[in-house]
Amino acid sequence: MNSIKKIILSVLIISTVFISCSDDDDPKDIKEYDKVAYIVNYGVYGKGDGEISTYDTEKETISQKSYQTANNVAFTSNIQSMAIYNDVAYLMSNAGDKIDILDAATLKALGNPVSGDITKPRYFAATGNTAYISCWGEVNDWSVMANSYIAKMDLSTKTITKIAVEGGAEGVIIVNNKLFVGSTVLKKITVIDLLTNNRSFIAVSGVPQQFVADGDGNIWVSTVSKFSTPVPSDMIGFEVINPKTNKVTASVNFPGIGSNGLISISPDKNTIYALGAEAWPGTATTVYSVDVAKKEISSGALITGEKFNGLDINPANNDIYVLVSPDATSSGKLNIYSSNGVLLSEKETGASPIQAVFYTIEK
Repeated sequence: MNSIKKIILSVLIISTVFISCSDDDDPKDIKEYDKVAYIVNYGVYGKGDGEISTYDTEKETISQKSYQTANNVAFTSNIQSMAIYNDVAYLMSNAGDKIDILDAATLKALGNPVSGDITKPRYFAATGNTAYISCWGEVNDWSVMANSYIAKMDLSTKTITKIAVEGGAEGVIIVNNKLFVGSTVLKKITVIDLLTNNRSFIAVSGVPQQFVADGDGNIWVSTVSKFSTPVPSDMIGFEVINPKTNKVTASVNFPGIGSNGLISISPDKNTIYALGAEAWPGTATTVYSVDVAKKEISSGALITGEKFNGLDINPANNDIYVLVSPDATSSGKLNIYSSNGVLLSEKETGASPIQAVFYTIEK
């Protein structure tokens, strides 16, 4: 009997040793990550000196000219926006009429930029193996912008086909297998059925700019007044769209919304943040919050300052990233605020920072 007990005890000890030494617990197999925010610096218009600054969100350090560092060559265009899809970064260069395609972790170029059928690209959305990039096209009349389109790009072959969209195609979002497209001069959203490429339209009160989707799947679009399409202040702000019916279901007035309609949504999708701006030539800027469930805007500004140029929310902790551009040629700033508007950090960026794109890099 004692012999049997000894055998059982030996088996248990050996099993414990094997379990404790399993590969799952090997320190060499524990993955580590870097969390960064790529700061898109538009640069000086016409100079072709856009760049990327990289902010390490945990070490709280920032490095400049990340594209040049990664590729040993200066960037030669102005960057309108950046998007990361399936670990690939896409830079829409509206002054260089191209799309640069980079490895999202290293920012090294993946072949030559896409050009030729790209004229003044703006914003990017993708599903499956296809991307949709809003493009202004050749502009002969800024009040009409008759040549704008969506560049439909096969992500494997990089071939482009065009879908005409009048009025200066702007922000884009894909919901329910439909592409919703904002405008630069028209008070309507273009909706493209991605299965048929058929188009339909949604009339809105102001000029539609940017989109976010809330937790219930509804689309929020910022609506603004433009010089070429003036809209009364009591008719701009946000409109809420049911993407199943393509109907406007609610509106939230924000008379002080900036003319670019820059918005971002919190990770839990309960709060939308919007950039407010004083009418030109004023330089006062603000950040307001909107309660998604109540469809109410905050009674006062969460953040106030001068010359805010971009707005994004860190999905890891809900910090508010505000990009500041003092003028068209000087270095800008990244101001980081807590979700209740307390300034946490300030960092220098490149010229005319406009966007923060968050990404987690596996080491």
